[in-house]
Amino acid sequence: MRQSNPRCGERALETVKPRALKKGDTIGVVAPAGAIQDDQLMAGVDALLQAGFKVELSDRIRERKGYLAGEKEKRAKSVEEFFRRGDIQAVFCARGGFGSVQLLPLLDPEAIRLHPKPFVGYSDVTVLLNWLLQRCGLVTFHGPMVSMEIARGLEGRTADFFWNTLM
Repeated sequence: MRQSNPRCGERALETVKPRALKKGDTIGVVAPAGAIQDDQLMAGVDALLQAGFKVELSDRIRERKGYLAGEKEKRAKSVEEFFRRGDIQAVFCARGGFGSVQLLPLLDPEAIRLHPKPFVGYSDVTVLLNWLLQRCGLVTFHGPMVSMEIARGLEGRTADFFWNTLM
């Protein structure tokens, strides 16, 4: 049964906190918004590998439709698929841009809620962060993206805070 967004006086969904990441876990990388540049994506993947994680890219991550990372239906399927899969322990976004809002009516909140895991992104992805909290009750993480900050290298207190929060 799908719950509606709580209004004043209605009961909110119980918040679901994902389990902490640990070294050796697999991070799934999706592109829910803008198209990625392969060199930046691979630099981010290398950084995640060096941090001690396995990485799996969405099958559709390199698709393009104009400035978007492919058709909205395929982007939504990639996000939902990585939540459903038991061998993926976290979902990180490759980048923001525009297009995340198109995914909202295509995602199944009940299916996602059954498989809580850390979801990380910001910028245009913020709409997904908020939707996952409001519709699924999931704790989400406003944080660096794979093809952006992670690709450029997280350092010092930023890296410590980010990884300590997720782990």
